Amino acid sequence: MNPIVLEASQMLGRHPILDEEDTYKIKYLNVLEYFVRTYSASDIWANETLAFYVKKMLKDAGQYRYKNFNLQTDIRPVLIPRVHPFKIFTYSYCLIIDCIFICAFGDKEKGKEIYTELSSVYPIFYQEKLRRVFEAMYDSSVSTDGISQIEYLKKCWDRNCEFFKEEPVKVIVTANMSAGKSTLLNAFVGKRVNKTQNDACTAKIHKIVNKPYEDGFCYEWDYLLDLDADYETLMDDNSDNPSPKITVGAFFRTIGQRPKRVWLIDTPGVNSSQNTDHKLLTEETIRNTEADLLIYLMNGENIGTDDDRKHLLFIQENYEGKILFVVNKVDRFRRGEDSIEETLKKVVFDLTNLGFENPEVVPVSSYAAYLAKMSIFSESLDEDDQDEYERLSRKMKKAEYQLGRYYPEEVRENIDIGRKDQNRLLLLHSGLLHLEKMIYNYNMR
Repeated sequence: MNPIVLEASQMLGRHPILDEEDTYKIKYLNVLEYFVRTYSASDIWANETLAFYVKKMLKDAGQYRYKNFNLQTDIRPVLIPRVHPFKIFTYSYCLIIDCIFICAFGDKEKGKEIYTELSSVYPIFYQEKLRRVFEAMYDSSVSTDGISQIEYLKKCWDRNCEFFKEEPVKVIVTANMSAGKSTLLNAFVGKRVNKTQNDACTAKIHKIVNKPYEDGFCYEWDYLLDLDADYETLMDDNSDNPSPKITVGAFFRTIGQRPKRVWLIDTPGVNSSQNTDHKLLTEETIRNTEADLLIYLMNGENIGTDDDRKHLLFIQENYEGKILFVVNKVDRFRRGEDSIEETLKKVVFDLTNLGFENPEVVPVSSYAAYLAKMSIFSESLDEDDQDEYERLSRKMKKAEYQLGRYYPEEVRENIDIGRKDQNRLLLLHSGLLHLEKMIYNYNMR
């Protein structure tokens, strides 16, 4: 399986045949399965995506059968024009997009083979439009105007393809335990895809990759591939996975930013007293991963620990790329007792003494950002989270807790939250939008 497919969004949200009766959908799915068996029989993405289509298209997936399929004869019922009130149309051109997306996404040569075989069984009056659809999948100058039923699928295909023209920004995220790294990652994605610090964690590298648009599904590749991973699946590592890596694909929810290809490479906390494998795996990842940026997350309530000093010295000696030092949990500071500004200055001073040149240090409240995004995107909060949301919304209205003010001027410019309701103001004051801007626009800085 080409891992790039884990960054592709699904095309099922408004798929044209969703409103058809199941008897027709089964015939359509049989054609898709024929091409999976013929061109991608051993490919985990193709097989799981086909199963995913069956599950999402049929009211009862248990009724689906594939038996003695003959492409020459059995494709005909799929190609027959459908008659609905006031319109007659065909799904013939949807079929080629689905077949190539499932069997050959990212492989134009295989896509051409699929097109050639499909073309050989299509009636002559479909041939010219079928050719245009195939060519338009790889050449934006080819028009598909007037070809019914493919507008949604073609738009989805194009958005996926445009996304993959970008080079991904590869970001290693590292911290000691209790710094709030998992909460920061969940806030960045806008969904709970990582275990929090209170959960037992295994020594795994979690690679979390963005998708070009919201399709409503999270993927997890953890020995098995799950294209509709639920909360329990995302939280529980598969014991059958001998690899130290797990990949999660999800659309990163945010406001005011165009989706960008971002890979978040999440490493285990290095100071676990129960499992030294965490430290070894993290250090190996930092040494051997070609990253654009390393985010070192610190617990603002516990600056200057010996554990931090040891890990920072390792990074100073073994990592040569760009580093962004992020101080978390400053929302817990008490007025008159703690100073965000003085804490940031102390971190800069300490890092300089350790040998880091001109360290870039910024604050964030990952918990405030997480709660704000959950509210913005209508995710439920439990009673404790709701109480914290109200408390933080009040606290972070105060100027010193508006964390964006501590970022460079060029980062503060043009942060647009749209309407200024409580959710969006909390997200703005959390500093996460500023941090996202620095990451999303990394290659432009």
